[in-house]
Amino acid sequence: MADVWISVQAIGGVGSEVEISAQEAKHALGARRLGTGDSVTFFDGFGTTASAEIIDGRSRGGERFARVESVRLTPRVQRTLTIACALPKGDRLATLLDMATQAGVDRFIPIDCERSVVDEEKLARNDRWQRILIEACKQSRRAWLPELVAGGSIAEVMQREAIRQAASFIAHLAPTSRPLDVALRESASHASAIVWIGPEGGFTDAEVSLLQASGGNVVTLGAHVLRIETAAVAAAAVFAQSRLAVNEG
Repeated sequence: MADVWISVQAIGGVGSEVEISAQEAKHALGARRLGTGDSVTFFDGFGTTASAEIIDGRSRGGERFARVESVRLTPRVQRTLTIACALPKGDRLATLLDMATQAGVDRFIPIDCERSVVDEEKLARNDRWQRILIEACKQSRRAWLPELVAGGSIAEVMQREAIRQAASFIAHLAPTSRPLDVALRESASHASAIVWIGPEGGFTDAEVSLLQASGGNVVTLGAHVLRIETAAVAAAAVFAQSRLAVNEG
């Protein structure tokens, strides 16, 4: 596959011509000085990627076109990771989505905790968050776009997520906390996992008890208290290693 990845809405069969939006052409082709005859990789965010060759011509709107040379479908990973977390302050949600996508998170769910500050305006900026996910997929050569799931209170999210029967882990420093990698090995039979990450002040005792009552396991991501986005990336990195170990086994 070519080194430059470009997001497209749909990929046709071999020989078809695919439009590269003006925005994608500017970012992906302008900086790399690519032109007619050069190769790129298309991806649609749903597992389909294609090698394509840029062809001559440009539309009035600045769109470019490329001809598909080969198509590949990447299956979904066998074991998925959901991060359910309080929203970080400022623009750190962008950092969280970017870095955690590169690290392999499959689903993101914002949760409203007792100690968190809910920013409804931030939640409403879905187009921006989708763009960040796309750019992170392009950076990491990832064929599947992570899913942004509607959030809510811990109890509401727990109820909706119950059907997935995921192994549940609560990132919480406590004397009884076990390392996440150990807990993941013990839950390898589960098809998916969810890691709950609280706000800057941490989960309350009542919230931890609520999560434990539904089968959540208290785990630690290290010896120190981490920011929300750091905890999400740390959890994703540990999970990625666990997923590799299961696949190799």
